[in-house]
Amino acid sequence: MELQHKDYRALARVRYLIRHFLQFSEEAARNEGLEAQQHQMMLAIRASDEADGPTIGQIAEQLFVRHHSAVGLVDRLEARGLVQRTKHDDDRRQVHLRLTARGATLLEHLSQSHQSELRKLGPELVTALSGILKEVAAR
Repeated sequence: MELQHKDYRALARVRYLIRHFLQFSEEAARNEGLEAQQHQMMLAIRASDEADGPTIGQIAEQLFVRHHSAVGLVDRLEARGLVQRTKHDDDRRQVHLRLTARGATLLEHLSQSHQSELRKLGPELVTALSGILKEVAAR
């Protein structure tokens, strides 16, 4: 079925709202002296369910970056005292990541500001997504 003008408008609105949030996120990270990917990495580390923390490979996969790029991000975060590497007890080749206390505090601050932004932007984003999904389901 051919898309109508309203379909394009709805898709454009969702894309705009997502980009608006991402722009907010990038700026918030920059204001804290972080690259956007460093913030994403810290968030992925904190969100991990791994008891010892995620491996660099797991984080690289989540961020859609190559292993060596993730290593570079870890190097910069570690140099700032925000992340620490630990070797796995059973396999010393496996390196796991954890936030330091300083990193956890910084991430908490950033996450609170993100939640505040989502409280403002969220209802409109949900409405826009719901409208698109209803149209798709009706076809």
